[in-house]
Amino acid sequence: MSIWNDEWQVTLKDRKDAENAKKAEALEQAKADLETFQAAREAKREARMKTNRSDEQEKLEALEADIENDNSWQKVCKLVELSHDSADSSADVKRMRDVMILLKNDEKAATT
Repeated sequence: MSIWNDEWQVTLKDRKDAENAKKAEALEQAKADLETFQAAREAKREARMKTNRSDEQEKLEALEADIENDNSWQKVCKLVELSHDSADSSADVKRMRDVMILLKNDEKAATT
């Protein structure tokens, strides 16, 4: 019986060593995957920040160009959403849109 117990203890030790080896390998793989994920995430973040900066710069330049524009109704039309979706619950704004477009195109109304 003691021989069997000794053999069983050796078997258990071998299993434990194999388990620890697999665990260490899984940890190393997880660390490598985490580093790869973080590098990709940082690259996406940097690209998004660069895009946001350029978009913001374009918007600021457009705003400055609008300030220099004498046609005040053209400024208003840029700030207002003139495209209208045909949702049933939304109000009919066709006349308002038409009036704004008319005022934007009218030179007399633009200067007043």
